[in-house]
Amino acid sequence: MSNTILGKIEAAEREAESIRVQANREARDIVKAVEEADAAQARQAAKNQAEQAQRRLEAARVLIGDEIKALEVRRGAERETLRKIASARVSQAGQLIFERVVLDGHR
Repeated sequence: MSNTILGKIEAAEREAESIRVQANREARDIVKAVEEADAAQARQAAKNQAEQAQRRLEAARVLIGDEIKALEVRRGAERETLRKIASARVSQAGQLIFERVVLDGHR
């Protein structure tokens, strides 16, 4: 009878050891899966952040491009105004030069 009880105890210990080894293996697998999921989530977050930064950069480029176009239009209008003023003054300057030459010629 003591052999039977001792055998049952030993069998229970072997089974407990097997369960412990299996539990350790499953725990390592769970930790590995969590680490892989965490790494994948970190990669996805970095990718999302990079995409968002790219979208913001593109929006800024568009905005700056629009500002440059508006500035070019405004500066073009300013140059045209100055050109018209200068053009109007050319005949006046020619007249003044002519008068000085003619007046100096009579002295």
